[in-house]
Amino acid sequence: VVDLVSPLLEKLSSDTNETVSLARASGSQLAIIHHVVASRELRVVPHMGLNLPLYSTSGGRALLALECEKDVRTIVGDAWQELTDMTVKTLPQLLQLIREVRETGIAVDRGETLEGISTMAFALDTLFGRFSVSLLVPSARFLRHEARFRDEMLKCKEALVREIGKVAAIEG
Repeated sequence: VVDLVSPLLEKLSSDTNETVSLARASGSQLAIIHHVVASRELRVVPHMGLNLPLYSTSGGRALLALECEKDVRTIVGDAWQELTDMTVKTLPQLLQLIREVRETGIAVDRGETLEGISTMAFALDTLFGRFSVSLLVPSARFLRHEARFRDEMLKCKEALVREIGKVAAIEG
């Protein structure tokens, strides 16, 4: 999957001049499996294999939006860790955020996981598994460019779905 999506993740990073990560769920955590780091001075550099709670990350919430409410409750459980003052603290709050993801196709984390870092993500539900693609941005810059980032993310998602569909058709 990484080989298949890498060119489009690199394009997203180039088009936004921001860091992009590919992740998947590992239990109740989001595990980063690949990233493309922006080539600018002030940038976000994720740690490979870094595990963060699904409920606090945009990538995690994008993946949770693929699940039914009962499964979200089971996956998240009762262990709510407050990573920053902005972290989601209750299941009703999380379920509302997930509803928004289902409506828009995009999840947003405004400093809920790491102070000063905002992220935007979408989920990919493929024959190869479920993945999230996230844009990781210093919060000050995120606020200024959120609408443009959203447009670029949706374009990337469409391109990835087309590319994965081609491979599935060839291998199917």
